[in-house]
Amino acid sequence: MIKWHVGVLNDLSSEELYKVAYERIRTFVIAQDRIYQEIDEIDPIARHVLGFRGDRLVAYARIFRENGHVTFGRVLTIPEVRGQGVGRQLIGQIEAEIQRHYAGELISIEAQIDKRGFYEKFGYHALGTVFNFNGSPHIRMDKTALRMAE
Repeated sequence: MIKWHVGVLNDLSSEELYKVAYERIRTFVIAQDRIYQEIDEIDPIARHVLGFRGDRLVAYARIFRENGHVTFGRVLTIPEVRGQGVGRQLIGQIEAEIQRHYAGELISIEAQIDKRGFYEKFGYHALGTVFNFNGSPHIRMDKTALRMAE
């Protein structure tokens, strides 16, 4: 079972912040062989979604507003839990958080091109052409605004 924790940067403990940085660097810099500034200026303004099994961070994403829409990124599940439905649970948590804090706003993400099919399962639609973002091919994907849960 996964225990979810969502908060802004100041809500995260130093241990949680360490685990987030460790897994993001392991996933996006080391495993994907990309050299870029992983911890950035978005972190202080984002809402962070953390999923734990016991004390192990197994899933993570951050949500924030930019250019008139809501977006999310740095979506990851650790290799040890892939294929177990954790990614689907993470998207559910992300979208629940968007409903709570950003209801009615267009969702627009920049997805790694190899994750396009995954996001399409959740109603995201690719727009435009493939572009390079931090050393890997991405595509813009949009989803209509989520309404406030009743």
